Amino acid sequence: MKISEIPAVAAEYDNDFIFAFCTFLDEFYHSDIEEKTLLLADEPEQGVLKHKELCMLACAAHKLANDNKITPPEWVYDKKFTLKKPVYAFDTKNKEYQELLKTTSPDEYKTRNLFYGGNVLKRV
Repeated sequence: MKISEIPAVAAEYDNDFIFAFCTFLDEFYHSDIEEKTLLLADEPEQGVLKHKELCMLACAAHKLANDNKITPPEWVYDKKFTLKKPVYAFDTKNKEYQELLKTTSPDEYKTRNLFYGGNVLKRV
């Protein structure tokens, strides 16, 4: 599944963004470098996704590209993928946890005002 297909897959599964995103990650991690490049290439349309979720896809595509020594696709640099206000994992209001998330979040997320911690793209 391409990153651009996540909104359609989420819509098919009762707007389940997490399911669609995790399915994408599983496929991405099991692909070769050429396939990984193709999986990230196309910009997703918003579809059923919230703006925050669309920004998460830009962050993920940027980080996955950098981690795999792939040139990030141009679409990830569009300012529309940056949130105006910071968003923290689990919508935490705990200031200490927010500081931890600010410290550990990848730069590709920080620059877009998303603070989800260092294991945001890990799968078990």
